[in-house]
Amino acid sequence: MSKNYDHRQLADEMEIFFFNEQIGAGLPVWLPNGVAIRDSLEAFVKNLEHLAGYQRVSSPHVAKSDLYEISGHLRAFQKDMFPPMQWPEDQSHYYLKPMNCPHHHKVFASSLRSYRQLPLRIAEYGQVYRYENSGSLKGLSRVRGLCQNDAHIYVDPSEAKAEIKSVLDMHEKCYAALGLKGYRYRLSKHDPKRMMDFDGEQELWLKGEAILRECLIEKNLPFFEAEGEAAFYGPKVDVQMKMGSGDEESIASVQLDFNSAEKFDLNFIAKSGQNQRPWIIHRAPLGSHERFVALLLEYYNGQLPGWLSPVQAYLLPVSEDQIPFAKELEKKLLAKNIRVHVDLNQGSLSKRILFAHRLRPFAKIVLGPKEVSSGVFEIQLRDEKKQVSAERLIEELQPLISPVEVQ
Repeated sequence: MSKNYDHRQLADEMEIFFFNEQIGAGLPVWLPNGVAIRDSLEAFVKNLEHLAGYQRVSSPHVAKSDLYEISGHLRAFQKDMFPPMQWPEDQSHYYLKPMNCPHHHKVFASSLRSYRQLPLRIAEYGQVYRYENSGSLKGLSRVRGLCQNDAHIYVDPSEAKAEIKSVLDMHEKCYAALGLKGYRYRLSKHDPKRMMDFDGEQELWLKGEAILRECLIEKNLPFFEAEGEAAFYGPKVDVQMKMGSGDEESIASVQLDFNSAEKFDLNFIAKSGQNQRPWIIHRAPLGSHERFVALLLEYYNGQLPGWLSPVQAYLLPVSEDQIPFAKELEKKLLAKNIRVHVDLNQGSLSKRILFAHRLRPFAKIVLGPKEVSSGVFEIQLRDEKKQVSAERLIEELQPLISPVEVQ
């Protein structure tokens, strides 16, 4: 990945997102091309989660302060939260949610749970809000509103190690499907000199860190260790990768939480018939849409794999005479769920081709009088050109842009 690739410039050229002063700093507005990437990533990982037995939920964007007092976020994370809201008729304070986990703990608590239901895997692409310092905001990689590929897995402590290994497998499958290389794992531990910043007893922390370390070793995943980088409720494994700027960012994490069940009084009925506290695994293989799309744009210099390309087929009618043919072709491609754009801009063909290049479509097709009359035209792909007939166009394109299948 070249250090010269900046997702902000790429996103501007490719019409992915924008910021607006009146909407607010760090609050991106996703354009249709950006939403196409988001939707493709989301569909991919939702299918993976479905096959792995995850159940999907949806939680509100705000909650009362009581929830975050119980979770510990108001103690440990308040400086990164938006200020509270209050209405005259309601004395309660409400906060924009900074994380999805407290809401998911309430999902677990909403029903009587048995050991037979565990591991219980609760997933959500959840929108969260964090008040990042204005000086640290940076395109999509540092924002104040983000949508996370979140899930929380409630396990019998004896099952935690096996489940963490399964979660690490899912991470590896995701990155292989996306063609990503060059990332590394970080075991983020507590700082024994600052135990007041971390919930629970040190003995549990050491046990949790040992479990994560064993999982990484047994999965043969290279990693390094970093003291003081843990979440306040438990140790974690972070996936570290360099962005186009050369800065290393955490793009995903797997966290082991042995404290929240106590705070939220979460129990399941064990085989013995007694109540037992679950341990909780927090995981997000694709992190947030915002940071992950920024990473992918820089990693591929905007030349995204066919299934992720916001424009999969770009049709360039040479003149107005070819527009009706282009529109008919557009209908056929749309009917096969191929993302297509017909260029209706004025100007010379060379300038219009240059503009098309900025959008980085997967395939460009120029439609002139000869192509329309013969029904045969040239597809210009990223690394090759093909002569195809109109009848075979879809047959040629579909295998190249179909979503990846991961078992």
